[in-house]
Amino acid sequence: MIDNRNEDIATVTRRVALVTGASRNIGRAIAQALAAGGDAVVCFGRDRAALEETAALIAAAGGEASVCVGDAANNDDLQAAVQHAVQRFGGLQVVVNNAGALRDAKAEALSPADFAADLQVNLVAQFALAHYAYPELKKQGGVIVNIGSVAGQVAFPRCPSYVTSKAGIEGLTRALAHDWARDNIRVVCVAPGYVESNISKDILADPAARDWITKRIPMRRVAKPHEIAAFVAFMASDAASFCTGEVYTVDGGQRMAI
Repeated sequence: MIDNRNEDIATVTRRVALVTGASRNIGRAIAQALAAGGDAVVCFGRDRAALEETAALIAAAGGEASVCVGDAANNDDLQAAVQHAVQRFGGLQVVVNNAGALRDAKAEALSPADFAADLQVNLVAQFALAHYAYPELKKQGGVIVNIGSVAGQVAFPRCPSYVTSKAGIEGLTRALAHDWARDNIRVVCVAPGYVESNISKDILADPAARDWITKRIPMRRVAKPHEIAAFVAFMASDAASFCTGEVYTVDGGQRMAI
């Protein structure tokens, strides 16, 4: 991998990338975008059939991918995913922490146990994977892209654990970026607004809710997964070699307009 401190920003032809939540939507699009740029991609998630579909799409486009089945809520599975990348492709240079879940519940109806479980998936797992990947990333330099959300910056209704975890991801990004900069590891956060995905499909299926949302987005629409993926691929590339510790909002102007 090209040294992130080097003035040459040429595109690396082949790195090894690990993408969590790669079975569908944003995660699948990110895996495809990284593979299209020449990276070998480990597709991690719980749904083997869906992950194999992602890998097949990458292979059909001439890319290289491998499937690793596991649960982001299980730290052992995350450690195994790093080992899978090393054993299958010989190393690891890019980590995309995309896996996450949203629980629709008001604070008074959310138990502390459920709150903790949501933070495990959405926040602790991001730290755990970064921790396990660190020894590989520091060998040649690398990058971690954490997927946050506008919900980490502006409170969304009925999802306190999601809002809290996404805000935590921003702090985690800055902490890791500061600690690991001297190891030539960049850490950034990409925070999407509303995206056509499994998480948002129910609310966006309601015409009234969709209209209410899109009227508050200056671009008057929600994003497609490939639009988020393209930005993630850019931030993971050496073209963004001097970017670290920052949160990049990709929301069609939503937060600006609130």
